[in-house]
Parts: sequence; C-alpha cells; structure tokens
Amino acid sequence: MRHLSVPSAQTQTWLDFCKSNGWLFSEAGVHPLEGGRKGIPLLDNAPIAGDSVWQGMPEVMVDGRVKGPSHWTQRLDEEIFKKMESEWPAAFEVQGDLQIVKIEPELQQFESNIAEAMLHQSPNIRVICADEGVQGDFRIRKLRVVQSRDGNESTLTRIKENGYSLWVDPSKVYFSIRLSTQRINTVTSAKNLSQRLGRGIVVCDPYAGVGPSMGALLAEDGLVSGYHVGDLNPQAVELLQMNIEHLVTKSSSSSFSPATIRCADATKWAMDNELVESCDLLLVNLPHDSISHLPELIPLLKKGDTTVLRGWAIIDKDEFESQKQLIIEAIEKTSAIIESVTIEEIKGFSSSKCFACFEVWLSRPI
Repeated sequence: MRHLSVPSAQTQTWLDFCKSNGWLFSEAGVHPLEGGRKGIPLLDNAPIAGDSVWQGMPEVMVDGRVKGPSHWTQRLDEEIFKKMESEWPAAFEVQGDLQIVKIEPELQQFESNIAEAMLHQSPNIRVICADEGVQGDFRIRKLRVVQSRDGNESTLTRIKENGYSLWVDPSKVYFSIRLSTQRINTVTSAKNLSQRLGRGIVVCDPYAGVGPSMGALLAEDGLVSGYHVGDLNPQAVELLQMNIEHLVTKSSSSSFSPATIRCADATKWAMDNELVESCDLLLVNLPHDSISHLPELIPLLKKGDTTVLRGWAIIDKDEFESQKQLIIEAIEKTSAIIESVTIEEIKGFSSSKCFACFEVWLSRPI
C-alpha cells in the first residue's frame, strides 16, 4: 500500500493535509517506519510520488493494517464489476467534500453503482459529481451531481490548504489544489521582499479566482499591509469576497490599506488612479495569456522601491528563452531596472508544452 513517509513530529500536519484533500486512506492506520518516521496511508487518487505537492516527502510501499476494501471498485457487486472490469474510472479529484469523476458514456448505466461505492469508500465525501468537461472563457467545469449522501446537492464546499480554509465551487470557478506548493513559494518570495523593504507589502492579484494566494499570504502575520484583488468572473468574485472577509478576521492585523476587491478586466486596472503604481508584489496567473498581458500590468507596480512580479504561464518547451526575452522586453519598455529573472518548469501540460513559473525582481525609476 502507498504510504507518504514523513518526520514523526509532522505526522498530524500531513494527516490533516491528506485528509482535507481527500487523499488519506482512512481505513488504514499510520504505520511506524525506520528512522523515527511515520507512514501515512494514501488513496489511489493521491498525486504520484515526487509530485511537488509532497514538498520532497518520499513515498514507500508497506503492508498497511487495512480495515476494509482498499479501493472503491472492491465495493461494487462482483457481477457488475466483471462486466466492465478494465473500464472503471482510474482517477478522480476531491475538493472539500466533493468527489469529481469522469464517467465515460459506456459507464453511465452504472453511475449510481459507482457513486454508491465511492460514498461508501470515503465517509468524508458528501457528493459525487460527474465531470462533463471544461466550458467557457473562465475554464469552468460542467458538473452533474450523480448522488448525494445527505440530499444536499450543492457544489459549494470548503477546502483546507496550508493552515487556512477557502470556499470553493468548482462548478463556478477554476481552482487547482495541485498549485498549493506554488502558493507556499509565493509566500517565500513575499517574505524576502518584505525583509528587503523593511515593512509589510501591498499585493496586487488581478486574477485571484477564489483567493488561494491571498489565503497563504494573509496567514503570515504582518506580511501584507494592503491588497487589490479581483477577477473577471463575477461568480469567482463572490467567493473571493467571502474568503477575504474570513481570512481578514483570522489575521492578526487590525486593518489593511488599501483593501479592495473588484470584478474587472485586469488589463484595464492601470487606468484607475487608485491602482496605478500601487503594489509591491504583482501576481499574474492567467496561464494562457500571462506574458501577453504584462505590458498592461507592469504599471501597477510601485516606483522607487524594489518590487516583484511573479506569474505563471503555459509555454512551449522549446521556447523558454524566447518567452523569457518577451518578459524582459515588456519590463524594459517601462524603463525599469531588472535585478533578476527566473523561469522554471513546474509540470508538464502536454507533450510539447509545460506549466511554468516566472519571477522578476525589478525597480521602476520615479
């Protein structure tokens, strides 16, 4: 059985993390390992060994003390299982108490059996949803509720990540649990910038979605002094408002200035006098368009002090240098002085493209 090997002192932290993401195999106990480490039992849907979400923690295979079936298909009627033995869904995604699975047309006659088995296997799951593909400009998934444990078919759910919680609705807004490590890295960059400046920083996140990056940043005492956040998707902004209000109440800071949330086209933000030259840290997460939007976004960065631009993009694997040059050219056109530029692959996107993170430290002359 798959187990995540973690230091004994971090066992509860990783248990909570795996449980909140729906990756913990709750029917098996924590397994003692050599060297004072503990093995946390994982479900099949947990990310593969070496995924960045594990933050370098290794995976081991050990015989777990299993209390029941280790896979949801083992809960299917034997006759039904054999009918489609090689066709059952191999993976699914968990967000909060929602479990999302792609059910191919040939399996739709058995979808109630699939849902019942999945609910029985995972007692923390409330609703099983069929994923019918991404639609629209906002990359929203079309979800169909197959079965609910308690009759509540709402797709609004709450997820826990890195010590904070967020309201999420995957039927209304795109959200990726797999980017949690990137959000931790953003906090590291923000701390370095804050130390350089000797003060709290103002963050601008025009593509905030439901606000996961702000969740990570606001969880750090004294790191953020103010923020401008928003999204073009009005349904995302509704959830963003809920999440920011909750995060602010949990923060040790008594007030933030500026503190704005808006539903607007990010490329028009610099036309607003309240936003132009307003932030120390600018986050750009619109992967298909991040680099092309930079000329309209860079004016949001303050002048006179060191600032940081951090973004994510989908890039052809053989065009790293040319895309890096486009980033540099967009910044240099504003007469900014570039201190450093880094761009690195995070994960594959297709056979020819990858998902990458870029970060630029710069200063804009007054």
